[in-house]
Amino acid sequence: MSRAPVRADGLSGSLRAGLPDLRMVASASLRLHEEVDPERVARLSQRLAAEGVLRNPPVVSALDRDSFVVLDGANRVTALQQARIRDQVVQVVDYDDPAVVLDVWAHLVAEDVPISRDRAPEATAWEAMPADDVRAALDGGRLACGLITPSGAFGLAAGSTLADRVRALAAVVAGYKGRTPIYRVPPDDLPALEREYGRQGALVLFPRFTKQDIRAIAREAVKLPTGISRHVVPLRALRVNVGLDLLRAEEPLAAKQARLEEFIRARLLEHRVRHYPESTVLYDE
Repeated sequence: MSRAPVRADGLSGSLRAGLPDLRMVASASLRLHEEVDPERVARLSQRLAAEGVLRNPPVVSALDRDSFVVLDGANRVTALQQARIRDQVVQVVDYDDPAVVLDVWAHLVAEDVPISRDRAPEATAWEAMPADDVRAALDGGRLACGLITPSGAFGLAAGSTLADRVRALAAVVAGYKGRTPIYRVPPDDLPALEREYGRQGALVLFPRFTKQDIRAIAREAVKLPTGISRHVVPLRALRVNVGLDLLRAEEPLAAKQARLEEFIRARLLEHRVRHYPESTVLYDE
């Protein structure tokens, strides 16, 4: 299959016309809405130290006057913060733009794990109900979490506040995290997923949060478990490969931003910036 690259020439004063909005921001200004995976953070820390570059900038949106909510890249942000990197390169998007889509993953896991009581007894008051009712109740905000198994479907009642809902589903995920492989999948029918993955399991379903929910969670101590929220961002900036020396430099952000834009301009003049409008499936992540 041939792919015809679309060349991104055309410079502007800020290098942002038709290109992702890449900015230097203070590490301390970045707020997470989801938990991080300590193992992935450790691996990223090792890779960053070995390679000395940040490949893919995290995606963020303005939260408050001096802060940003991280939409994608919580592990990268945390790895750089733990390395005491003062500033970070991020891709800034307008969260209110309808083209930035907030979706949700489901978790495909071993059938007997999600309702185990030994690690999360406070979140195992599952109510048996038809699978269609589970999905409808999740969409209506009446459930914190749903569970579809070969033997039946179950729902976990939502609390009265957003924080209650987040805590309840976090307790469910804590009941199986680390005990079984977790496959992030679309919330499709369980039999179809079992055929695709070649294994029997259970499907853990989560409610569809709103963008306002994500902003609110970023301001609170309670966070979503990793692997639930899914952001689809058009014109995603990948393989930027910014050196960590620039991020570490003791310079004003404006000076670093100017150096970043010169770096991007050089890539443009070398015809190294490409925009592929096709949907892409990667097999080496």
